[in-house]
Amino acid sequence: MSNQTSKPDFSQGWGIAGLITAMAVGAFLLAGYIKSSTYRNPRDQTAPGSSAAHAPAAAEHDAAPAPEGAKH
Repeated sequence: MSNQTSKPDFSQGWGIAGLITAMAVGAFLLAGYIKSSTYRNPRDQTAPGSSAAHAPAAAEHDAAPAPEGAKH
């Protein structure tokens, strides 16, 4: 019989765990960068769909009716 004792090896998998953690942090930072560079406040006057873009709405109601199948 030998005097060797079996010790569990807990050092396996740390490289993959570090890679996945780095990828998650990178995705979080990328999402924050994209949001900060593309987000527009709903009260922004230059945003599409703002109230300034709908100012001539009265003139649209006097125009000819839309053809069938057109979306409102």
